[in-house]
Amino acid sequence: MSATIEISLPDPLLKALGDEPAELPRRTLEALVAQAYRAGRITHAQAGEILQLDRWQTDAFLKTAQAFRPSAAEEFAADLAALRRVEKK
Repeated sequence: MSATIEISLPDPLLKALGDEPAELPRRTLEALVAQAYRAGRITHAQAGEILQLDRWQTDAFLKTAQAFRPSAAEEFAADLAALRRVEKK
């Protein structure tokens, strides 16, 4: 399922964005994807699928968009602890 959304942007915002009007739908989609990823509403794979990017392009996009999840550090620490437990056995 997909939806078409139409919005009006004030001229000052259009000027501030500096994009060509034809680029605005893609830039808007990217902003929504980045925000949904930050909020934990979509996964890395879903972000890539929505934007039609491969894994590496998705990584680059999320990094550029500064779309980091606060829980990522906690997940990393838990993974590291699990690996250390395995290493000791």
